[in-house]
Amino acid sequence: MIRVKLYNLLAERSLSGNEEYELPYEAGLRPIDIIRREGFGSEEAEAIVVLVNEEQATRETPLSDGDRVELMINMVGGAPSS
Repeated sequence: MIRVKLYNLLAERSLSGNEEYELPYEAGLRPIDIIRREGFGSEEAEAIVVLVNEEQATRETPLSDGDRVELMINMVGGAPSS
């Protein structure tokens, strides 16, 4: 099983609508596959940060059975400092 957690607005905008869920492990599964299954296109995927087992990973990182995948929006910006 792969445990998936979607942060911020991702859960609201995803096809599953779930913040956390499990999916069966499949050989060759990568975070980008989960991102696509959730309905996010290439442009949106570029703004998603991936953590695998609490460490930053790429969208192409191969997953192993039992991994925990966390997906969050890369928030950049804010008010300029004075």
